[in-house]
Amino acid sequence: MNTKKILIVSVVLVAVLVFAVNSHAQPITVAVDLGHGESNKYLSYIMGNITGVQWRIITTTITPDVLKGVDILLLGQPTVAFSPDEIQAIKDWLFSGNKVLYVAGDSDYGPGQKTIVQINDLLAGIGTKLRLEHGSVYSDNPNVTAKAYYRMLSFVEPDNVPGLFTDIIKQGVTKPILMHGPGCIIWQDAQGKYHDPVKETFPGLIRIVWAHKAYIGDNTPPIPYVYDPMTYGKGTGDHDFVMYAAEYFSDKNSLVVVAGESLYGDYEPAWASSYYGVSLDGPLFVQNLIKWWVKLITTGPIERKLGDLSQSVSTLSGNLNQLSSQVSSQGSAIQKMQGDIQSIKNDVDSLKATVNSLAGTVNELMILVIVEAVLIVVVLALMFLRKPKASSATEVKK
Repeated sequence: MNTKKILIVSVVLVAVLVFAVNSHAQPITVAVDLGHGESNKYLSYIMGNITGVQWRIITTTITPDVLKGVDILLLGQPTVAFSPDEIQAIKDWLFSGNKVLYVAGDSDYGPGQKTIVQINDLLAGIGTKLRLEHGSVYSDNPNVTAKAYYRMLSFVEPDNVPGLFTDIIKQGVTKPILMHGPGCIIWQDAQGKYHDPVKETFPGLIRIVWAHKAYIGDNTPPIPYVYDPMTYGKGTGDHDFVMYAAEYFSDKNSLVVVAGESLYGDYEPAWASSYYGVSLDGPLFVQNLIKWWVKLITTGPIERKLGDLSQSVSTLSGNLNQLSSQVSSQGSAIQKMQGDIQSIKNDVDSLKATVNSLAGTVNELMILVIVEAVLIVVVLALMFLRKPKASSATEVKK
């Protein structure tokens, strides 16, 4: 049984590895959308420094054909709304498996409020819980800004998620990244209620970049969905906010990343290496982020299938142990039954001996009774023989 199980597991493992490796024999393709009003600022630097992937620029309507062969799709702060057909195409592409979608938003300052609404419509349409808060993140603390309250220094502090390689995001990062006039991330449940990801999480949520010692600004209607300015606004104290977050769909090995500002294209993107005299780790962060996505796409299927295989083997092992236990239990019952039968046999033998003994005793008693009866007969006979007879003289006299 063990040899057969090992052979089956080995064959399945080889098949899984071959399938997973072949599924990404070609380099990862990263597509950057510039067809919805996005700027290309710093994009050439990003593409020139990250050469381990294939780059593709999208300037047309997004369709299934346009997304064919794409592994990672970057939507860097779009200012033009996506059509329902485009949203459906992105959703179908995302949930075909082993994909990463990056969506960058904005604050509610100026035209940013329109971007927030359009991006939230996109996020709802593709089925992620992540949303952009309708507000801005500011700070008056000089230690977390680059010489202005809206030039936020944000900190790469990803959640440690076993099996999802999130440690890659922070490798070598010791300095903050810039988020210029950013918004922050919240999430929405199936009932439509908004939640604070700092205090409330959900399965699949990965918090990546944070703002500290900050507050919420409210520039345009409507008011923020979660962070009421009366509680989180200027003068209410120092608050933390999630600036980059991801939702991982384990059944598809796909990831949606939402940011309050963009890696490329906004007023001063996250790629910045310094700003107003502040040294930044923007380039390293962007490289790590893409390295993480590539790792997740190429290794995730193997890890996931190995995990499934491990679970199957564990289940099989548990079933075998249960069966073995049942067999052992039945064996014990049989042994007990055999013991009971032997005990009954011994009792029968003992009873038989007792009966035989009683039979001998009965035979002896019968002999004694017979002897006693004979003696009684003899005594009676003797008594009869000794009885006196009447004299003949007496008879004549009568």
